[in-house]
Amino acid sequence: MSYPWKNLSPKDTLILTRSEIISDLDVSTVLSLYQPLMGLKAASLYLAIKEILSASESKELPLSDILSHIDLGIREYYEARIKLEAYGLVKVYRHRENEEAYLIIIESPLTPKQFFNDTMLKMMLTEKLGERLVSDLKAKYLKTSHYIEKYKEITKSFHEVIDFNMENHFDVLKTTDIRDQQDKPSSLGDNVLKESDFDWEFFLAGLNKHFISPQSLTSDVKKLIETFHLIYSINELTMQKIVLESADITSGEISEKQLTRVVHQRFLGETKKHKNERNHSRSEDKRARQLKAKGFKQEEIEILLHAEKTQPYAYLKSIKQQKGGYVTSNERWLLKELVERSPLTTSVINILMNYILIVKNAPMLEKNLANKIANDWAQSDVVSPEDAMLKVKGFYDDVNEKNSKKQYRSKKSYKSNVSSRRETLPSWAMESEEKDERLSQEEEEAFREKLKKIRQQKSGDK
Repeated sequence: MSYPWKNLSPKDTLILTRSEIISDLDVSTVLSLYQPLMGLKAASLYLAIKEILSASESKELPLSDILSHIDLGIREYYEARIKLEAYGLVKVYRHRENEEAYLIIIESPLTPKQFFNDTMLKMMLTEKLGERLVSDLKAKYLKTSHYIEKYKEITKSFHEVIDFNMENHFDVLKTTDIRDQQDKPSSLGDNVLKESDFDWEFFLAGLNKHFISPQSLTSDVKKLIETFHLIYSINELTMQKIVLESADITSGEISEKQLTRVVHQRFLGETKKHKNERNHSRSEDKRARQLKAKGFKQEEIEILLHAEKTQPYAYLKSIKQQKGGYVTSNERWLLKELVERSPLTTSVINILMNYILIVKNAPMLEKNLANKIANDWAQSDVVSPEDAMLKVKGFYDDVNEKNSKKQYRSKKSYKSNVSSRRETLPSWAMESEEKDERLSQEEEEAFREKLKKIRQQKSGDK
């Protein structure tokens, strides 16, 4: 498995620069609208770069200075940086010859108006914070006068006021327009929707049978449908039902507001639950692969995963119930002491209990043994359940090795004692052993001869 941050080093050179001044409104926008989406660490990195460039347009410094400034490790820095890249808040370049030198350009965020007009960003923020908080944020940043409904706009346009000959400046305007389009921050929604797999042909074919006005499927409505498809994984058939439900019965017009309301009622809370379940499942699968790569067997992996997701008391109670027992008051106090006083993590404590109650098959947690093991593991820097599992396996390897050595020594000692006893016997004793064996055979033969003569003699008498 490759880790992109492994290529980074605290000694790497960073050249920080900016394309424009970052205003206080920009900072407020990042903290209020972007931070819920990309996380605190990414926002901290953005603000750190902004602060470093507060006195100059560019600054060269080692990566270690950034890491110290925001108290992040290499991996955390990399993950924060790529989130800033994803949301268009920084651009990152690597030197063509010196791979340890990077250029990072900090960009202004979208204005609040642009942010809320970006369908994807708005929906993601709603998914994260909920409709009420998003409405509050929208009201905070987008002020609308309550007088405007009573008035008609008569503002003059540029061309109505300024006499400007376009033909005389066509080449300059064309070049400037291309450059401005390149520099203009792109919409996250537009970028993501380009890769959408929504089947419009199938979707529209299903709508043709119903009273839906084709004119109501504007580009904004289509973008909204695509966004909901991507965020909530809504298929074409379900989307047809949602559109029908949100359309006006008499006119067949599709209201963006009504469409959004119907989707949120159906999927907002439920999606969060499913997302958490999917994320948890993916996290477990990834963890299982990591443990397998470390050489753990399937049954060991299952034990480790269970130890990581279960609280110690529930873990202890489950084991005791499976064994037909119950948790005693002494065990509760011991567990409380281990959790509060020992530096071990809860998952490591679970493996400790598993070792005592399952592996050693003890009827209950023994305080002296538990504290002895806990102290040993703490002093050995056991910080993860797999470290604890290796310790347990090490116990048995040591025991088996000692038993093997003990058996080997016993056999060797026995053979040595026998050999030593025979070697230490005097020559006469060894000879007598051999003679005794030959005499016994001669006596046996002589006995048989006598027995034979006796039988013959008895036969003749008869």
